[in-house]
Order: sequence, then C-alpha cells, then structure tokens
Amino acid sequence: MTQNQCPPRLAPARSLDPRGRIVAALAASLAVAVCTAWAPALTGLAFGCLCLALSRPDLRAFGKRWAMVNLFFAGLALTVPLGVPGTALFTAGPLAFSREGLWAAGLMAAKGNAIFFVFHALVAPLTPAELGAALSALGLPDRLILILALASRYLDVMQAEWDRLVTAAKTRGFVPGTSRRAWSTYGLMLALLLVRAMDRAVSIHQAMLCRGFNGRFPLLDRFTWGRADTAFSLLTGLVVAAVAALEVSRW
Repeated sequence: MTQNQCPPRLAPARSLDPRGRIVAALAASLAVAVCTAWAPALTGLAFGCLCLALSRPDLRAFGKRWAMVNLFFAGLALTVPLGVPGTALFTAGPLAFSREGLWAAGLMAAKGNAIFFVFHALVAPLTPAELGAALSALGLPDRLILILALASRYLDVMQAEWDRLVTAAKTRGFVPGTSRRAWSTYGLMLALLLVRAMDRAVSIHQAMLCRGFNGRFPLLDRFTWGRADTAFSLLTGLVVAAVAALEVSRW
C-alpha cells in the first residue's frame, strides 16, 4: 500500500462482536419466522434491510443469492394459491387461484427475505474460524462447531470436485439425462466423490494436528464487547419486542 492510498473502510456490521451478531440474527429470525401477520413481517424485513445497509455487501454476489432465494418464493406464489381456499382471482378448469393463497405466499416471501437479509448481513461475512470461535464462546459443543465450520469451509471444494467429475465423464461420452444408464453413472460419480472426500478429510485432519489444532478454533484477536455492540443488541431487542407485540395484538 502506497503512502497516498487509504485502507478500505470496514463495514459497520463487520466490526461488531461475532457473538452478538449470531445471537441477534437468531433472535430476529425466530421472531419473524413464527409471525402470522404482515405488520411484524414487514418490521422484520425493515430490520433486515438495515442490517444489509450496515454490512455493505458485494452487490453482484448478493444479487445472485437473492435471486435464487426469490426463485423459490416465486414457485410458492404460483402453487400455494391453488391449494388455499378463498376468493378466486381466476380459474383454470377445476383449479382456482385464490386471493388468500396469494396473500399467504406473499407473507412467506416477506418473512423469508427478512431472514435471508439478516443472516446474509450478520453471519455470512464471518470466516469459519470466527464462526467456530464465536459459537464456542456461546457454549455450543466443540464437535458440533467443528462439523459446522468445516462444512461451510469445504462446500465449495466439494462442488469443484463434483464439477471435475462431471467434466471427466462428459469427455468420455457421458450424456446427462434421466435414463437408467445416466442414473447409474451419477451413482458411481457420487460414490467416487464420497471416497475422495474421506481421503481429503483425513489429509486435512492430519495437517490441522501438525499445526497444533486441539479441537477448538483459536483467534489471534480476542472478542471485545463495545458500545456499538450494546447499541446494536438493544436495537435488536426492540425489533424483536416490536415483532412480538404486533403479532400478539392481532389476537
């Protein structure tokens, strides 16, 4: 870095304590997930948008993930109204596309997007080491933390290995499809992937032991709780209380 260059600004959410971020994401997501009305769902969605603004994500990567999430909810919007009785917006033979079903699908989409925003902003930026150390500090079992952290770290490696297997099969004349021969080839490739994964897991474990790994994820920097963490925790508590109050007020 030259003398005239300035270091990149750290996103406000990135500087928060990982423990508080995980607890805040879980609390807000649980409150939004169980609500059954639009007012609490939209409150959670607004909180998710605020978290995104604080995290400053890469818009291109975020847009791809957001599109995949809403592709699922688009499917719900096309199918749920067909199975929920109510006022028919239009009919297609024996099937009726109900207004109540569309309303329910929209509510599920709002809740799902709120949870996605919160986790993408608060938890997704954590490295496997930060995530493991934070979960350990929160009291979760170390073996469970190890499984979760390594799974999140090596999913991309497994995807790349699968892509190599598919490419190798295609160069040998394999044609993807739904025939019996194609499914047999898929099974063989999956078995080979699992064997390679076991070999890689042994190698990774031996490498970790050689570097002094004892089942925990140590960090060079200790977790520190500051005023910003307290303020964000209070904000999260207010949002959760507001979601709960709006939900209870319906009854």
